[in-house]
Order: sequence, then structure tokens, then C-alpha cells
Amino acid sequence: MAAVGWAAVVAAGCGPNGPQRFHVEGSVTYAGKPLPRGVIRFEPDGSKGNAGPVGLAEIADGRYTTDQPGTKGSLRGPIVAVITGYPVLDSTKELQLPLFSEYRIEAVLEPKDGGPVKLDFDVPETRGKR
Repeated sequence: MAAVGWAAVVAAGCGPNGPQRFHVEGSVTYAGKPLPRGVIRFEPDGSKGNAGPVGLAEIADGRYTTDQPGTKGSLRGPIVAVITGYPVLDSTKELQLPLFSEYRIEAVLEPKDGGPVKLDFDVPETRGKR
């Protein structure tokens, strides 16, 4: 049921008359090394007056891009990047716990010349300590 609710949030505002989204790409490191796998969400920062649909991309080998099928670009202005990271995929394990979840960092998305907006993030190692 939660997946259905999340899909509705991501899909909101996706019509041709919805808010303009911008392509975002960059790198994500964890403890100074490329994050093996993960997900990054771009949430409009409501505390700074930004509102609208959420952007979304998968992280693979420390890189992400919203210019792939199944991804969504971000709105301009103040956002909160929410990152969840996972270890290298191990097919011998049935369940792999995340390295960390819901690392939140504020950023401002400022599109310039029509090209992708580049945002790089470093998640400190202390974030994964339990």
C-alpha cells in the first residue's frame, strides 16, 4: 500500500501543464568512496516556500542522472536531497540492509544554460553507524 502512495506522490504534477522539471546529475560518495547503489529523491523544500512534485533517480557506482527511464527531474529552487545507500549487490544474500537511510541535505537547484544541473553529495561515514 505504501508503494501505491509513493507512486502517487512521484506522479503528481507530471502532466504537460505541470511544473517544469530540470535534469539533474552528479555523484554520491559515502565515506569518501563512490556509493555502490542507492536512491536519491529531490523534495521541494517547503520550509523555504518551494512546493510541487518530487524528483527521483537511482544511484549506481556513485553516479545518478534523471535522464533515464523511470526517473523524474527536480523543480528549481530550494530542495532537500534525500539519499538512501546500499552495499554492493550480493546475490548470495536474501536480504541486504541499507548502509544508511534518509540522509537529508539541503541544496538549491539553479538551472542555467539548459544543460543538466550538476549536484554532488558526500554522505559522511558516521551516517551509517548504528
